[in-house]
Amino acid sequence: MTGTYEGFVGEVWHDFPQLAEWHDDDPKLLQLWDLDTFIEAGYHNFHAERKQLFHISKLIETYAQEHSQPLLATFEKIKRYKFVEKRYQRMIENIPKIWVVADYGTTKIDTPPKIDVINCKNTALIDVWSVITRGPYGPFGLIAEEYEDGKFRGFFTLNPTVCRHAIDAMGKILGKKFNIQ
Repeated sequence: MTGTYEGFVGEVWHDFPQLAEWHDDDPKLLQLWDLDTFIEAGYHNFHAERKQLFHISKLIETYAQEHSQPLLATFEKIKRYKFVEKRYQRMIENIPKIWVVADYGTTKIDTPPKIDVINCKNTALIDVWSVITRGPYGPFGLIAEEYEDGKFRGFFTLNPTVCRHAIDAMGKILGKKFNIQ
């Protein structure tokens, strides 16, 4: 993970360069890990495909639901959100707020009031896949970016400073405040 830092993930690594050098294990291992394993690792870089990211995302979403915590999720394109829309509408019964960030162009999105859909069209978040919630020590989650069709690089972090930095950067790009911290 050495070299130049590009994209949104690269900007985070630019501000925390020591993290870009951390381990990057076989992505197949990611599907075998439960949330406790990710939490035990504290921070983990990876290169992965959608299947692995979907697994990590569901772990974080389940945590948010079980602990009644807010959730911030970025989906690249609205069709990715549509894939989980019904599940999110069920989750909102136990979660105080969900922010969904996706490129939805001019598509009309009808959601319950506690789900806020934000357009990221023409922003640096267009290729970002993230799922972030609040844990016992502050925000934690997955932040990844598609660098090639279906291939992502990114990280899981339990570090609230890194996570807050990413959340604040997303908020600045979108002109929003995400109250997860």
